[in-house]
Amino acid sequence: MRPLIDVNNLSYSKEKLIYYSQTTIYAWLLAAIGLFIFAIYSLTNKNTFIVFFLLLPIILFLVYKALKLLKKVNEVQFRINSKGIQYKNEELVPWNNIENERVDTKFYGRSSTDFFIYYIIKPSQVMQFDLNELNTDASELSIALTIHRNRFKKENNIQ
Repeated sequence: MRPLIDVNNLSYSKEKLIYYSQTTIYAWLLAAIGLFIFAIYSLTNKNTFIVFFLLLPIILFLVYKALKLLKKVNEVQFRINSKGIQYKNEELVPWNNIENERVDTKFYGRSSTDFFIYYIIKPSQVMQFDLNELNTDASELSIALTIHRNRFKKENNIQ
């Protein structure tokens, strides 16, 4: 039986690039527009004039957050390949200096958050990143980590 994750699969890219999710950015903007429309509507009612001023800081925060992410949408957040993992513009950490790379899900009542976690041996540092704002999901990232780790082992004749 053929394994589910095939390290020799040539159709799988040589490198996994992870960016900020455009869906997240547009969701922030859509929420801001919706609240802005509701705030304008509240101005037409004399009794709810205060609602406009209560919603204004929330709207400004949503727009600020979306614009901040929009500036970074084309910046690579993670580069994962057979040589190692690179976070943003930092130096690439080779696979022989990384251990216990994984995607972990933390549950908070009915909701959950996926985290990308790996341990850098030297300088003894745990890296943990929230996947919610990135353009990958837990299963896709897990497969990429497995494939690139195994490619590293194969290229360096490590068992």
